[in-house]
Amino acid sequence: MIKSLTLLNLLGILLFKAIFLTNVVVTHEAPATMQAGTEVKVTVTVDKGPLSGFAKLQIDLPDGLTATAVETKGASFTFADGKAKFIWMALPSQPQFKVSYTLSATATANGSLPITGKFSYIEDNERKTEDMPAATVTITGGTTAQDSSPPPGNPTAMPANANDVTFAGGGAPVADEENVMERGVPPQQGAGGVMGARTITPITEREMLVEVTIQKTDLRGFGKLTETIPAGFTALEKNSSEAIFTVQDRIVKFVWLNLPAARELKVVYKLRANEQPDGDYTINGDFGYLLNDETQRAVIGSTDFVVGPKAVAQQLVPATPEPAKSTGKTDGTAQDGAIAKNDKPKTAAPKPAAPKTVTPKVAAPETGVIYKVQIMAAHREVGGAYFNSRFNYGGDFSIERHEGWIKYVTGRYGQYREARDQRQSFIAAGHNFRGPFVTAYNNGDRITVQEALMISNQKWSQ
Repeated sequence: MIKSLTLLNLLGILLFKAIFLTNVVVTHEAPATMQAGTEVKVTVTVDKGPLSGFAKLQIDLPDGLTATAVETKGASFTFADGKAKFIWMALPSQPQFKVSYTLSATATANGSLPITGKFSYIEDNERKTEDMPAATVTITGGTTAQDSSPPPGNPTAMPANANDVTFAGGGAPVADEENVMERGVPPQQGAGGVMGARTITPITEREMLVEVTIQKTDLRGFGKLTETIPAGFTALEKNSSEAIFTVQDRIVKFVWLNLPAARELKVVYKLRANEQPDGDYTINGDFGYLLNDETQRAVIGSTDFVVGPKAVAQQLVPATPEPAKSTGKTDGTAQDGAIAKNDKPKTAAPKPAAPKTVTPKVAAPETGVIYKVQIMAAHREVGGAYFNSRFNYGGDFSIERHEGWIKYVTGRYGQYREARDQRQSFIAAGHNFRGPFVTAYNNGDRITVQEALMISNQKWSQ
């Protein structure tokens, strides 16, 4: 009789939980064994039912194990002090979803290492927690951390999982294709018309400014810009546009828990080559965001740049012989500059005329805050014929010498939105400029757009 009552009480408790509590189930697919110095992709499945709103998945790792994000389903990801955290301002709409991360074992890891975790969420304005089943990973071997591939002839040294990923530099790839630094990846517009562009401007032979502009339309909520930089480089924040800036190995991230209202975002970071050899390098990246509770992605694409004397070599070319090529006016044929040996260079006559296009807009004193649109930067001067043949552009432009570069700009606007609209019209016209983006000035000095907006009490245009 007592046994029957106990059983009925247990059934009653379970029935109460089924009726009144959300049934959240977290499944963690951790490997049973790993070899030291290797990495494996781990998937976590969250059965959340109708839950929505804020949530956090925390995975606690012991010394010897680290985590980097692969698929976050719109969460912001951080790893510090042995804690991997996925944080959602708004959970995915699906009743069940999966996130994944790369679990890395250091070269000195050894023995049975426990992994625990918990999933926290808000229900009826109360914080609740569901523990993740504990797992134990047994680390064997002692191979070097640089070699994450299975030993020859022993393909089972790592878990036989087709989704296993390894990558150089310990960076956190957004997707498997980023494991190798690709070149020539074209930009790709994301759902909802979201797109981005990147400009790299050398400051010295070993330092450059990287500017990424995101056309995000009316998006709000979570957003994340991920940039994969070359191994051995250092990234330093210059302008985050209200984002949380983090760097882990080769991965630079700008994370917005709630995107600003502006339709255009611009972030800037400094890239330093450190001890890397001179040569050609590449940056890849993409912008992740939520649209209708679904994770979307706009590809920024790849941008090549140079480290070493070549990066700034052409800035030392004397400017005096060149003005005939850089009149800023459309002079008709692309060959006029090449036939400079016609000592009838009454081509020298256009030389004084050309600076007229440039001087009033750049060298003449400017007062107050103004905005322009930069359409290209180079290490040599070119004229209207070049823009006609290369970009099918016959309009006016001015030349600035700034931070070792010759920069080509157009317009002079008192309002940011006017310059932004001009930039958009260049894109819509299909000129394919190496830019374009909005620049700002205060009394003739070049400043950031954000500084200009603050000085002039203007807001980002909606």
